[in-house]
Amino acid sequence: MELHQEFTLRRNKIKMSVYDITPIQIELQNEDSKHTTKEKYRILELFSGIGGMRFSFDAAGIPYEIVAAIDVNPVVNDIYCHNFSSCGHSQKNILSFTTTEIESMNLDIITMSPPCQPFTRVGLKKDVQDARSSSFLHILNILNHLQRKPMYLLIENVQGFESSEARNLLIETIKKSGYRYQEFLLSPQDFGIPNSRLRYYLIAKAKGARFSFTESQQVLHSFPDTISSWKFRCRKCQLMTTGKDNFCPLKHFLEERSTEYFESYLVPDSVLLKYWSVFDIVSEESHNSCCFTKAYQRYAQGTGSILLSCRYSDVDSIFEKVVKSDNVETQLFLLRTLKLRYFTPKEIANLMCFPDNFSFPPTVNVKQMYKSLGNSLNVFVVSRLIKLLFQTRD
Repeated sequence: MELHQEFTLRRNKIKMSVYDITPIQIELQNEDSKHTTKEKYRILELFSGIGGMRFSFDAAGIPYEIVAAIDVNPVVNDIYCHNFSSCGHSQKNILSFTTTEIESMNLDIITMSPPCQPFTRVGLKKDVQDARSSSFLHILNILNHLQRKPMYLLIENVQGFESSEARNLLIETIKKSGYRYQEFLLSPQDFGIPNSRLRYYLIAKAKGARFSFTESQQVLHSFPDTISSWKFRCRKCQLMTTGKDNFCPLKHFLEERSTEYFESYLVPDSVLLKYWSVFDIVSEESHNSCCFTKAYQRYAQGTGSILLSCRYSDVDSIFEKVVKSDNVETQLFLLRTLKLRYFTPKEIANLMCFPDNFSFPPTVNVKQMYKSLGNSLNVFVVSRLIKLLFQTRD
């Protein structure tokens, strides 16, 4: 990735709030909503990754049974099985599925988080011409031919998917199959979570089922007004809730560990000297952070925020001194005083609202942790979409 050297210090301004929110304590509001009821919903979890969809169903309180969780990546499969005792996981190429095989599963729900690279700038936006789209297109073809179609669909992808040919084929397929659907572009920021992660979502119900709201042909950027009370809630402060206008500070998402523990996460000297001017720097009191991608820690720009471990007020003066100095050793000394560090994998998982007990197996290294999280989803946001999907109209 080409990194620019111009002095473009970008800082998140501190926004004070009276709200103290513990990020991973998820409570559902509006629990008197009407939902379709069933003992257990049978789910096929495609492109299952580290289990974000499954954690979201747990958070939504929907009873389920994972018929199969499928991903071709052995690292994310290890993480998935490490976190779920009843794994139901299979390391399988989705292209090997047949219509008969899917039909025999007697499914209620199919969830999908297809590869995002075909729809990103870094991935060259090859769309359906990208080989990595083939598995998604294969599932669409199967869906077309199923005699007994699943009642619900939930699909997640990156911003940009909504304007792709793959999206057009998806909409064509679900319309032909008789589904009602709604598309969204949502970020955790919309719920007061201090992290930017704008993603495309589609929820769909089979013919005959109705949503609790009137569907729009437009991609929605917020939930319908009928469910505006579904907010991010903190058990710590009980009655306090937050929304898009009230963000909790990053400090509630950070690990409380020794100084020695964080030393391995300090930004290396070579990276400090070369890329300090393009960092997105945040403090523990900041109310936002950039999207963490799978390239976090490998590239300096556009992959996620860097945490400031000293006083925020010192940053401008130190950077001014760095700019004025021609001595590399002096510059490095000044930059070191900021104690800039990367967010830990656990902290990123917290910002993505994975539960407290989420963890990585000892066989997975830090680079793999960052990569797997960068390809995952925000559990809180998806749990709300699941609630919306299952809510019915009076």
